[in-house]
Amino acid sequence: MNHELKERFREQRREERRARRRAEYRAGLRPAAVAAWEITKEHNMGGLVRTAHAAALEEVVFAGTRDWNVEAAKTSELYTSVTQVGDAAALLEHCRQRSWTLVAVELDPRSVSVFDATYPSRPCFLLGAELHGLPEELLDASELIVQIPQWGLVPSLNLAIAGSIVIYDFLAKLKRAGKLNRPDGGLVEGIPEPQGT
Repeated sequence: MNHELKERFREQRREERRARRRAEYRAGLRPAAVAAWEITKEHNMGGLVRTAHAAALEEVVFAGTRDWNVEAAKTSELYTSVTQVGDAAALLEHCRQRSWTLVAVELDPRSVSVFDATYPSRPCFLLGAELHGLPEELLDASELIVQIPQWGLVPSLNLAIAGSIVIYDFLAKLKRAGKLNRPDGGLVEGIPEPQGT
């Protein structure tokens, strides 16, 4: 077999392995999503995609027209569903169609501490732009508004960090309630790892 044929065969096997791994991963997705409103720092969205992938969330949604930095996602974008919508109305409609319940992450008089939050069954954690936060229309449409307590002099966290904290708080609460499958990580239980590839 010549070099070109060998390389084509190797690439075909790699793609088949990726497809199997993608199917295994998607079989174990959690009924939760994370969304970002009008990002201003593109690398933060890539980081958020990476966290959503690590937590096996069903979807990442971002509203607005800016591109996001795929490099920061470190290939997790290949396995994670990323949806872009244009504006607040489109975001709300998308959440309605997917039966997501908005949970805004924002400093707001209505917010409760993330430590005390009880999340709905199909949450979509909504994070605001780094500079301007979330518009009132989206806050009003949220079933719950949470804030992350902070003790430093800088009053906010960047979007990727805030999203990661809230996502893992959600997972921790599922675990404490005995509702977190695969609490130690890994792919779907009962599906064997691919052999010989």
